[in-house]
Amino acid sequence: MQVFFIVLTEYDVMPRILRKLSEYNFKGTVMHSESIKHALIYNDIEPEPVLFGSISKLVNYEHAEKPTIFVVVKDDKEVEQLRQIVNDATGGIKGKGFMFSVPALFIEGLE
Repeated sequence: MQVFFIVLTEYDVMPRILRKLSEYNFKGTVMHSESIKHALIYNDIEPEPVLFGSISKLVNYEHAEKPTIFVVVKDDKEVEQLRQIVNDATGGIKGKGFMFSVPALFIEGLE
């Protein structure tokens, strides 16, 4: 299993991507940059972790929303299918965001 990520820098392509993912029965979730920022930076962990605390100094959050789409997939074939779907929906992801996948060491609670 893998987790496939799509990080968008152009917000307007997100509806097309979500529509295409739905057409192909892929299910996932969307986290917006504000949610990620709050999860990483504005937490109750004392002291603030060096890595996450440094993010606020590296990333400027004063610009447009940048959603991240997460999809869990079972095999490499689905990763390739997702890449094609995203590129078709965006006319090519370059300049609109980026995508990547990472192995999932375990998945609990999904069928």
